[in-house]
Amino acid sequence: MIDSPQSPKQWGKSRGLGHVVSTLHFCLLSLVLAWSPAVALDLGQWVPGLQLSLFLSERVEYESNVFLAPSHSQGDVIFKTMPGILADYTFGSHSLSAGYRAEILSYVTLTGQNNTHHIAAGQLRLDFPRTLINVKDDFTRTSDPPGTELTGPILSTTNFLKPEGEYRLTPSFSVGLNSSWLHQRFDESFIGTLIDRDEYLAGVSVFWKFLPKTDLSLNYYYGWTTFTHSSDRNYTQNSVTLALRGDITAKLSSTFKVGYTHQSADQSGQVAFSGLTTGGEWVYKPTERTSISFATLRTSQVSTDGLNPYYVTTSATLSAHHQVLAKLSVGATLGVGMNDYPDKDTINGKTDWRQDTFSLAGAQIGYAIQPGLRVGLDYLRTGRDSNFSPFKFVDERISGHVTVQF
Repeated sequence: MIDSPQSPKQWGKSRGLGHVVSTLHFCLLSLVLAWSPAVALDLGQWVPGLQLSLFLSERVEYESNVFLAPSHSQGDVIFKTMPGILADYTFGSHSLSAGYRAEILSYVTLTGQNNTHHIAAGQLRLDFPRTLINVKDDFTRTSDPPGTELTGPILSTTNFLKPEGEYRLTPSFSVGLNSSWLHQRFDESFIGTLIDRDEYLAGVSVFWKFLPKTDLSLNYYYGWTTFTHSSDRNYTQNSVTLALRGDITAKLSSTFKVGYTHQSADQSGQVAFSGLTTGGEWVYKPTERTSISFATLRTSQVSTDGLNPYYVTTSATLSAHHQVLAKLSVGATLGVGMNDYPDKDTINGKTDWRQDTFSLAGAQIGYAIQPGLRVGLDYLRTGRDSNFSPFKFVDERISGHVTVQF
């Protein structure tokens, strides 16, 4: 049987894709064969306490619905090259760390989506006999959509700064001060006009250490949010939370918190959120090789939907990881959630309160060829359903990757 001939355009695309895949296979094989732990950098001999790690990850991924569209989805093969560096300096009981990672995205057919993401993080931790000071900063420049409302590649810049301090009154009790600043901007003018903003938060905490590695804290936060272009959306908030932090048993740990938040809109007549909030996760390790985590979230998020200034997202995610053999590991993730909107929408002649449900299911397998050299295969399916059909979508991703760490 003779295959039907391809058009010159189709033939060119197929040959181009084959060339890219062949090149990738050659590069990955060369990377594996040429890698040697002898190239690891050791700076401690010049600066005691300084450690420097370099890593490079190459990923090839097929995504079935790049733009997360409800219909007429477009899939593509994406090559992601991710170089990075991490530096850690320890001096006495204190430490300073900084890291940077780039994500270079190359699409085979949707070349207009080619991009480079920039992710950077820094942390200063000063641990004195009775005082702990911790300052963290995270910077992200990405086209990945934030949250569960926006879809498709969306360019944004986010910086999150979080200074906090804790003073130990006794071995069991301590008090703390904390604050945070979120700065977020979007390149797309329609989105930016609605939700470009700065979020400020300041709070006080009381900690009770009732187990050697576990404390219970009562926290109060006051915050205000200012929108760059839509000042009528500005609001202030008051929150009270109860948090459980640390190792409860040898096999169970927690970062879970639950509380109540009341937001007050600066402009009269503007709807604002008040209600229960949760966050954090529980991690259970039944054996040294197995870990299971359960994460929950309930909070308000800024919205670009109609007259709704926010939506309430509620979600739960269950993840498991198991070390099958010394070099082989597997994992799985399941998640479900819901977004509720406070005001009615009118879309395509239908008027109702918008309600979305979303889900994710994934599996991973990884193999450590030798220390510092890993390969893996991942699958992830995400979907969103809604009482308004334009907001529905299904997306599947399957990817293979190799990571080298020096």
